[in-house]
Amino acid sequence: MSVEAYCQKPARTIDAAETAQVAAERMDKDGVGCLVVVEKGRPVGILTDRELVLEILCNKLDASAVGVTEIAARPVVTIAEDAPLAEAAQRIRRHAVRRLAVVDNKGKLVGVIAADDLLQLVVGELGGLAKAVRSQSPSGR
Repeated sequence: MSVEAYCQKPARTIDAAETAQVAAERMDKDGVGCLVVVEKGRPVGILTDRELVLEILCNKLDASAVGVTEIAARPVVTIAEDAPLAEAAQRIRRHAVRRLAVVDNKGKLVGVIAADDLLQLVVGELGGLAKAVRSQSPSGR
């Protein structure tokens, strides 16, 4: 199973030249908690609502004057769209991140895969496995 089959597409993005204010408005409008910061279609950072709030409020910054690249997690950790899901799990663990930017063979953004996506997949597979085992048991439980 490849990452591309399970990643969130299209990824919600924001241009690297935009401000934190624009990012907050876009997150609110789109109902998302994460934007991939892009330059020429390539991911250069990931900005979460948590990072946005903490950086702006804790440092008493003007959101309309702060660029998204100043507060986004950089560098962004990427994974090839044709990589296996196991590799995505390894990268998430190794880099201690919750999201990976999924890119094509030219480095262009395809989508995002999150640790939560992988957990849901594993839980679903385990549920299916449990059902199969129950159906084969003598008592049928």
